[in-house]
Amino acid sequence: MTALELRLHPEQLAVAKVPATADLTIGGGPIRAELVTAEERTIVLGHDQATELGEQAAVEGPFRALEVRGPLDFSLTGVLAALLTPLAQAGISVFTLSTFDTDWILVPAGSAAQARTALINSGHTVTTEEFA
Repeated sequence: MTALELRLHPEQLAVAKVPATADLTIGGGPIRAELVTAEERTIVLGHDQATELGEQAAVEGPFRALEVRGPLDFSLTGVLAALLTPLAQAGISVFTLSTFDTDWILVPAGSAAQARTALINSGHTVTTEEFA
């Protein structure tokens, strides 16, 4: 796998497990997500919104998002392995998401600088600027 370009977003995010019947509007942040299975409903939202979820939610965070510069071709292999291995070696836990065009890695906000360093040291580029 060749070196990848990533953007570390400044916004703080939360990951929450909410009841399947919860009436929610998810807004803000560089990424919003909802994943529903037969057993649970997980959402990614702005950390400041997480306090509005109340007792109905189990919330983790704050996180910062690392966005892989895309679009990534579906035939590529090893993208997440190339990124998650150095993070695992640095002892950084992750929450990953994929969109049609790219991959996102959420890292604990307090570990964002360490994650950036680990990725750079493994040959990747990490910027805080918008992709050109």
